[in-house]
Amino acid sequence: MVLMFTRVLFPTDFSEHAKRAQDCIAQLPGIHEVVLLHVAETEKTGRERWVEGAIEKSVMRTLKEEKALLEKNGLVVKIRIEPPRARSVGQAIVDVAAEEEATVIVMSARGKNLIRGLLLGSVSSQVLRLAPIPLLIMRYRVIESLSGVVYQKFCQMILSKVLCPTDFSTFSDQAIRTASDIPGIGSMVLLHVISRGETKEEILENEAHAIKNLEESRESLEKKGVPATTIVRRGSPTDEINHVAEEEDVSLICMSSYGRGWFEDLLVGSTCTEVAKNTTRPILILR
Repeated sequence: MVLMFTRVLFPTDFSEHAKRAQDCIAQLPGIHEVVLLHVAETEKTGRERWVEGAIEKSVMRTLKEEKALLEKNGLVVKIRIEPPRARSVGQAIVDVAAEEEATVIVMSARGKNLIRGLLLGSVSSQVLRLAPIPLLIMRYRVIESLSGVVYQKFCQMILSKVLCPTDFSTFSDQAIRTASDIPGIGSMVLLHVISRGETKEEILENEAHAIKNLEESRESLEKKGVPATTIVRRGSPTDEINHVAEEEDVSLICMSSYGRGWFEDLLVGSTCTEVAKNTTRPILILR
């Protein structure tokens, strides 16, 4: 059993979308403890000390109110206010995650750049790049108006239909296994995107290979009691992952930050980063 959500670090700026994401925390499978974190973006120095002291008291009061709401759901909750200490906010979040031995970071994505299609804020991007533990990003466009069926899907049923893109690397195979072991998993959609092939014959060969590998993965999931479907697409992995997420109306995208091929053998592969920037769905990035 995957114990990913046992100790959650939740950074908050008290915005409306952060509060919406926080409302979803209690629905995560196996959750027991939550660390509510607010990172102050200014230092207490000189004549501004008294002003910042008043702000800190206000922040602490708000954190205690949020703590009480989560405790009503039976969770153990710790609160922290963290000064930046000449760090970026993202680095401060990652540092606190290590200090608190968090098993996952859950945060909302604040990006609103709809013209460029980049829906990931700067802090979320920093944490995505720096965090060595799993990161669950709740999308701004999804959570801003959660209610009714939409709320049930992206909070109470966030694991109801999970899209797992794979490049058939060890890392993406492990991501599929990890996702399938999360308690409460509903069904899975396995996707491979063919992005290479200089001839029609080579593309068809790659396609046949992908179908065979996906079918083997599907059969393994079915044996574990997890229903799955498989999809093979041609084109840009980033575009096709997001297109399939919308077409299949998935409740979550789950993918590894490592890989080969499309993901590149980097700390955060380019495809993973671009999907996180552009998707309108919640995304769980595994390390």
